[in-house]
Amino acid sequence: MYRLYDRDPEAFGELYDNYAPRIYRYIYFKVATRFEAEDLTAEVFLKTWEYVHKREKRITSFQAFVYRLARNIVVDHYRSRVQQNEHNIEDDKLTNIPVPSENSSEEILIRETDMAAVQTALQKLKEEYREAIVLRYIEGYSIGEIAKILEKSKGAVRVTTHRAVEALKNELETIESTIQKK
Repeated sequence: MYRLYDRDPEAFGELYDNYAPRIYRYIYFKVATRFEAEDLTAEVFLKTWEYVHKREKRITSFQAFVYRLARNIVVDHYRSRVQQNEHNIEDDKLTNIPVPSENSSEEILIRETDMAAVQTALQKLKEEYREAIVLRYIEGYSIGEIAKILEKSKGAVRVTTHRAVEALKNELETIESTIQKK
């Protein structure tokens, strides 16, 4: 981390290699397309590089810093879209994630259907709940790490995560009952 403040491109490259896939995935669940996720991920790391080179306040937790920055960039992205009156959101983002071909066609179809149902249910949740679920269960961060990223107490993150899981279960049950009625 200290090498980063010496403007060592290799140090930044190591951090990029470690965090870029996670930040991309985090952003991907928040935006409409893969292209937007790629652009916003690049913007996160560009702004990180600029921040470090301005030698502003030192970053104490790179992980918390980069996720907070990603979160703010996504918010700014949506603000600019609202100003431009763009409201197009894909519903099938998860179905575009590659599935290993070693499984049978039936298993792949079931997995893709399940993933599409989860994506649909996630889109119906409040942003706060969606974010908690993505950070905890998709990114795999601990309650303490999420608390740092969201700048909340651990207790607040636990409560939010619990409520988010309950809300997701309810949405999935609603989707399942709708499918069964057809």
